[in-house]
Amino acid sequence: MRFLVYTKTIAQLDYDEETRVLTIIYRDGQVRSVHHVDPKIMMKMVAQLPPERSLYLMQAAI
Repeated sequence: MRFLVYTKTIAQLDYDEETRVLTIIYRDGQVRSVHHVDPKIMMKMVAQLPPERSLYLMQAAI
């Protein structure tokens, strides 16, 4: 799942459900990966984003 996020520091979140790796892409070009992320935690993180800050949530709402 790829989430485009509109925040001051984070540009995008990529989550691979098979490997449970969350990749965080920052606006300044830095990339960090977090391994062993539970899908339930990922959904909780996304649920905290206001819909207008996530293209994925806006498309899901329509």
